[in-house]
Amino acid sequence: MSKRVLFYLITIFLVFGGIVTIETLLAIFEANTLPHNALNTSNTFYMLQFGNVSEIVSILMLIMIPISGSLLFTYIKNNNYFYSFIQRHSYKNFLSKALIVTFLTAFIFSLVILLYQLLLISLSIHPLDWRNIDAKNVISGVTMFDDGNLSSTVKFILLSSFGWGIYANLVFSIGLFIKKNAINIISGGIIGSSLIIVPALISHLFQGTLLKMVYIVSLPTLIAPGQMNVQYFGNQNQLYLYFVLSTIVYMSLTLGIVYFWIKKKQKEG
Repeated sequence: MSKRVLFYLITIFLVFGGIVTIETLLAIFEANTLPHNALNTSNTFYMLQFGNVSEIVSILMLIMIPISGSLLFTYIKNNNYFYSFIQRHSYKNFLSKALIVTFLTAFIFSLVILLYQLLLISLSIHPLDWRNIDAKNVISGVTMFDDGNLSSTVKFILLSSFGWGIYANLVFSIGLFIKKNAINIISGGIIGSSLIIVPALISHLFQGTLLKMVYIVSLPTLIAPGQMNVQYFGNQNQLYLYFVLSTIVYMSLTLGIVYFWIKKKQKEG
């Protein structure tokens, strides 16, 4: 990877960090007109998460988080020396390392962003509550985890970061079939938007069991559990079930795509 490309990538990530900071500070400024309590902090945090934040930031997240760990492997795959590289490292070893690094990097990147936002909001408004969850806060929250309690928000952060790692692997697996690095970079935004729009369109046509199946494959179920379409489940146990099912679906799809790509390359010789 050339120094110029590396410079551009670092600049893009810094700009993304600046946008996240500005969005967070603007939300804090607006929230400061309300009572300074744990629920206000919680409300502000969840209004900044995927599904509630602006479309621009959402698209940037779909692009930036997946490529944070996969871009190097994508660059290697699309480089002229890839075949000599594979002679020393098998397809299986290359992909195993790529999937692990991509997942961990996306998980950590998402974790850092969420903790950074929570820290800024907590310092500016009010710390989250360590005590038991107040039933009134549950009713007043904008999402299922939005109850002003620290443990609830920690659960959301961990689930969301894990989901981003799974999604990053899916983007990488699809990118194996894309030969242009420029398209690979923005593929997360295209794939993610499709995994939101298509299930949303289908949900308008069907009800009942099929509607719940559509919810499982909808991307927000994986990367922002409880943030969207909360009417499909009645409690957190159902939310966890949908999250697990969504994880299984996305992981299975990723492994299936990777397996197909390996077979394709082996046939090509």
